[in-house]
Amino acid sequence: MMTNLSFRQTAITNLCKKCKTTADIGCDHGYIGVTLLKNKKTNFLIASDISAPSAKKTKLLLEKENIEDKASIRVGDGLNTIKKDENPEQIIIAGMGGKEITHILSEYKNITKTKYFVFQPMNELVYFRKFLCENNLKIKKDVVIFDKKFYHIITASPEKTNLSPFKLRWGAKASNRDKHYFLWHEEKEKKLNNILKKLPKSNAKEKQILDCLKEIKRIKLTKGAKSC
Repeated sequence: MMTNLSFRQTAITNLCKKCKTTADIGCDHGYIGVTLLKNKKTNFLIASDISAPSAKKTKLLLEKENIEDKASIRVGDGLNTIKKDENPEQIIIAGMGGKEITHILSEYKNITKTKYFVFQPMNELVYFRKFLCENNLKIKKDVVIFDKKFYHIITASPEKTNLSPFKLRWGAKASNRDKHYFLWHEEKEKKLNNILKKLPKSNAKEKQILDCLKEIKRIKLTKGAKSC
């Protein structure tokens, strides 16, 4: 494992599977992809970024580690850099907004041919989970980690699925709950209570916030249980 990986990046690499080809979309410095190559979790890396300077950083890192022959560096928008005859077994899209990731996926014609996805959406989690369900991508893991702030990492594979409104909001896989998951809910609870105090009486948002607080209470009561 590369020592300069953040806790967030380490968590992403740990959730990646061993495979022949991985595409890292929005590769930035290339730390995740290079780590997968060095740890032999992937045989070949497609590292793509819309930013040419970022792609160059990945290229330089690959050269530094003497593994540039095991990767293809590309500059372009989203999954448009993947060639028609290429079907990477694993695709990583991390550090982007939830709606931005869904836009990238909606333009990718081979979405159901990829065996495994690793996502780290920065926001719009309900929207993102709903999109995965509507596009036959079943969430396999849905975890919360804390690395100076809370991050959500979601893995998925092609399969028909559906999620309740509760799981769309709070996470699809209750079995992956740990201390970070509950700390995230504590933070959400504080924020919602602060908003509630500032709202005028009978505000339209009041019921929605109260419903969320009830759901958080339900989660807290099941702390330590196997499922919500």
